[in-house]
Amino acid sequence: MNAFDSQHSLDYRDDLLESNPFADTPSRSTELNINTSFISSDSSEPVVFEAEQEDESEPEESPVEPPPPAAAVVEQDHVEIHQGETVLSPISTVDQLEQLSLSPSGEEPVTETDTQSESLQVPKSGSRPYFSVSIEDPQKVGDAINAHIIYKVRTKTNSPSYRSSEFVVARRYRDFLWLYNQLTLGNPGVIVPPVPEKHALGRFQDDFVESRRIALERCLQKIVAHPTLYGDPDLKVFLESESFNVEKRQRRAEPEASKMSFMRSFGETLSNAATSPFTKFVEIDEWFESKKNQLDALEAQLKGLIKSVEGVVKQRKELGSATSDFGESMFPLASAELNHNLSTHLKVLGEIQKQMKALHEQQAQYDIITLENTIDEYIRIIGSIRIAFSARVKAYQTFQQADSELQRKMALFEKLKVQLKNKPERLSSSQQELNEMKGRVEELQQEFQEISKTIKSELDRFDKEKVEDFRDSVEQFLRSMIEHQKQIIALWETYFEQTDGLDDTQ
Repeated sequence: MNAFDSQHSLDYRDDLLESNPFADTPSRSTELNINTSFISSDSSEPVVFEAEQEDESEPEESPVEPPPPAAAVVEQDHVEIHQGETVLSPISTVDQLEQLSLSPSGEEPVTETDTQSESLQVPKSGSRPYFSVSIEDPQKVGDAINAHIIYKVRTKTNSPSYRSSEFVVARRYRDFLWLYNQLTLGNPGVIVPPVPEKHALGRFQDDFVESRRIALERCLQKIVAHPTLYGDPDLKVFLESESFNVEKRQRRAEPEASKMSFMRSFGETLSNAATSPFTKFVEIDEWFESKKNQLDALEAQLKGLIKSVEGVVKQRKELGSATSDFGESMFPLASAELNHNLSTHLKVLGEIQKQMKALHEQQAQYDIITLENTIDEYIRIIGSIRIAFSARVKAYQTFQQADSELQRKMALFEKLKVQLKNKPERLSSSQQELNEMKGRVEELQQEFQEISKTIKSELDRFDKEKVEDFRDSVEQFLRSMIEHQKQIIALWETYFEQTDGLDDTQ
């Protein structure tokens, strides 16, 4: 082993996938072992969440040996720490390395391919395939201990990558969580539409099942409409695979070796990024800092708004119950009334009040479908945005660690040039490793820049979709209110129709 060799071991990636805050199964504690010669900047521990008792247990998977890391994690010379915050520095040692007289023969281009993902994408000059996704017929299955809901996912598409133009598969809630994890880990910087949160109580009630069905359907519709995610191979497996449980376990063991180090660091953020504030990170890009502040303010406003909507829904249901009680109290009074006409008036009034209860409850449900679900969805989307921002932070930290190691190797190489001037073979080997390290740093720098560019594009889409979604929700809410009031007016008109011919003098 020469002066430039360094290694560190990684645990299996499957632990990362289970550390998502939305996940059904508890994750094991994830630990990153690093060579004691170096210092890692990431000291955060993943959070372990308790499992929701909705799911049956799956067979234990045999451990898979992780692939070797793409690059060593090394001590940081350029990452400054101020009160626990990482300071973003644009300086790269790659520029300094250009000043060294290195042989071009030692340079090897670093390339990565993802032919499976690219095969699902259409050319930039073409048009995206058509997708129509719906979730139907939720059914409760299993015994009292392992009971859960199964949904039928129906897909229609003209994409040649799929086995047919229309197919239906059965999926449960944790399968949607798997898809969310896979898309998030496989597309750093992309804002993945989030699945609804899990609930331990009342998960089999009709209202909750329908609300979750709508949220899951909305999530899938946004995924297939996304310009990047619609072609993801994991989405294809989710939508059409008839042996899904087998295939998803196989896909967990297929991460690219060159991406394992970064993906593991990024995966550790899934345990808390969706519910915690943005990672403390001193920005040099004012655009990102401004967006963070806007999103924090938006989240606070949405949380206040959803509490108000929940209060309105609760009051509508209470009004329905009170109206029904009022109607019921009319019948004993009508029975005791000797005047037939007055008794009829009371009975008709009581019947109308009872019918109004159903209208108030129906309107409360419309409030949930139109406004509350949209507000809750965007609160969860902000959680996905935090994960995208965390991917950028991790990419920068990985880049800086490699850049610091490159600077250290450059200094050591200068010493070796003097010490090994009579041993050109060893010097040539060290020079080649330095060139390889340079390529790695350039690759990581480009990856960080690409993630930053992706996030900017994604937030532009987020702003446009937010306007459209809330506009549609408010319009649907107003239309439901108008229809609700029309039905109430129609009920009161029936009162006059039924009592108009009565003689009040009798």
